[in-house]
Amino acid sequence: MKDDGLLFSVVIPVYNAEHTLTELINRLENVFCDLNKSFEIILVDDNSQDNSWNVLNDLYQKKENLKIIHLARNFGQHNATLCGFKYANGDYIITLDDDLQHPPEEIPKLIERINSGFNVVYGRYEPKNFNWVANILSKVFQNRIHKLLNIPCNIFLSSFGIYKHSVVQNMIAIKSSYPFIYGLVIQSTTSKKIGNVDVIHHERNIGKTNYGIIKYFKYSLNLFINYSSWPLLLVSYIGILTSIISIFFSLWIIYKKIVDPSYGLMGWNSLIVAVTFIGGLLLLSMGIIGEYLRRILMETSYGQQYVIEEMEL
Repeated sequence: MKDDGLLFSVVIPVYNAEHTLTELINRLENVFCDLNKSFEIILVDDNSQDNSWNVLNDLYQKKENLKIIHLARNFGQHNATLCGFKYANGDYIITLDDDLQHPPEEIPKLIERINSGFNVVYGRYEPKNFNWVANILSKVFQNRIHKLLNIPCNIFLSSFGIYKHSVVQNMIAIKSSYPFIYGLVIQSTTSKKIGNVDVIHHERNIGKTNYGIIKYFKYSLNLFINYSSWPLLLVSYIGILTSIISIFFSLWIIYKKIVDPSYGLMGWNSLIVAVTFIGGLLLLSMGIIGEYLRRILMETSYGQQYVIEEMEL
């Protein structure tokens, strides 16, 4: 139940962040003390492999306004964020990463911007401390999100943001075993009510980014399959194109045979290539359709956004 006296909730998904958590919480407390606003901090440990949960327990014993949740296994940043949203009681919910690249001192900029008539505001910055591969993947991923979700290109999407409570309630009401935060946002409010504000983004001084090629592929798969019919359309277009090419190729062989009766049909190698090509397309199609069916099964039977193992509220 929502606490009508609480103004801000800060939701932070945590994964292998034992060295940054204490500083992060202290700086958040200083920010809201300076603002003189009521707040709570919700930290969701996404089954970290380091000492993060023990650090969170120690902080919980020492700090007020702190909620800590430990997930039974690693569900991913978006699932952990949604878990935190469920227990957020503030009028506004703020999200940021656990690695101090999003400075808590920039939060007042988000608050000021959302008070100018927006439902969601994201911090806009140039990502730092990525290697060139991760940087390219990040930009490509941003571009695909905008295209598939029909979000205006001028809106920068970030895990450093602030949401009105009503938007968050709409987001957690959408049940999906494969949630994607930006997809849920665009389903919960109009893009005209999503804004940006320029913020500072620090370099990573401790640890390394959890985002690599595999994670970008995973989130891209969720985006393509759960929030668009593009893969199915692609398979259909490939099938149509292949059929057209096959028809013209057959007509060409017939024409050559009529013009030159001595012309023989293409040999064994070309036949094997054609069969392999068509077989590959069929397997690709079956794989994509199979992934859709697997996800439907997950949604209707045993799919879970997250499983809480332990929490202190």
